[in-house]
Amino acid sequence: MNTKVVTGIVVVIALIVVGWWYWAMMTPAALAPTEVNPEDSVNGVALSESETQAQLVGTWRSTEDEKFVRSFSSDGTVTDSYEGIAEASVTGEWSLVTDLSQEPAGLPVVKDARVLKIEFPEEALYFAITNLSENDLSMIYLSGNGVLEFTRVN
Repeated sequence: MNTKVVTGIVVVIALIVVGWWYWAMMTPAALAPTEVNPEDSVNGVALSESETQAQLVGTWRSTEDEKFVRSFSSDGTVTDSYEGIAEASVTGEWSLVTDLSQEPAGLPVVKDARVLKIEFPEEALYFAITNLSENDLSMIYLSGNGVLEFTRVN
């Protein structure tokens, strides 16, 4: 085989390995944004667990997809719905996780963030609450990847 071809293959493989390593090292950083509120707060005042729960209660609309709405009830139920698709609605239970060691292994840790657990019939979802205010909610999806951002509807 031509040495240029072999060298080219080696370079491509090396670039793939370096790219994969870089992506793997950057993933934890993506889970800890620099503008994360270490504790949920309103006007800079840290909220207790019960205050966080009370602040979550209400209906929240996704800022990315205005048809997606998540409603947290004070009785611990949560409903996800998608405007225009009735069969897309699903109801489950929500709670704040106080002891991550009791949850499935492998969840990434976002330092000092409150963890929200949503249990639907098919699966449990985990989110780190990175911002919670009167009108805004930001959460990092710990079971997968991505950030969900909402604005309060009511």
